[in-house]
Amino acid sequence: MTIAEVVVFVASKAYQENSEAVAKGVIGELSSVPGIESSYNGFQYDDEVEGGVKKAVWINVWDSYESAEKQSERLKSFFKEESKVEICHVRIGADISRPISAPVTEIAWVVLKPGQSVEALAKSIDELEEAVKTLEGAHSSTWGPTVEDPNVFVGIIGWDTREAHLKAVAPGTGAFKVIGKTLETSDIKLLHVDLTKFSA
Repeated sequence: MTIAEVVVFVASKAYQENSEAVAKGVIGELSSVPGIESSYNGFQYDDEVEGGVKKAVWINVWDSYESAEKQSERLKSFFKEESKVEICHVRIGADISRPISAPVTEIAWVVLKPGQSVEALAKSIDELEEAVKTLEGAHSSTWGPTVEDPNVFVGIIGWDTREAHLKAVAPGTGAFKVIGKTLETSDIKLLHVDLTKFSA
């Protein structure tokens, strides 16, 4: 099963000024190992930055979790403690190529609240995925549970623009109702990022 390895970390000033060279050094090393299919990197949008701490995002697409796991310690070794790196592996359920190559990519973490059932969460995810198919400006999506925690699902959704996403889920829309229902059982956090495909 295809795995999306989502890497989120604090982007230092040095990284922000020279991200292409750093990414080339790290992802370039990984690009030659068996199992990796593609890699993307980018930054969260400036108006979503909290406390002056900007996040950077890498998404590596692997042919299986086993392939990704073999390189996990190597990947972690590239980051300093102050980077506060977070890595999760998502068992994606649909083609990732469209949402990940869209002009804007939304990454949504849906975390089950205590006392709620995974079945309820899975149903909510199905409803979210169906809702995206009808939204203007959306470029498809893929969703799945993380290997690290089955109570956490991650959605990767492509959009024309960040504004198109915000408009599509505004109060009064059908998508807004679906999200509201999801929030009854889960917490949601998200980032909008401008991803670029890595090429050696």
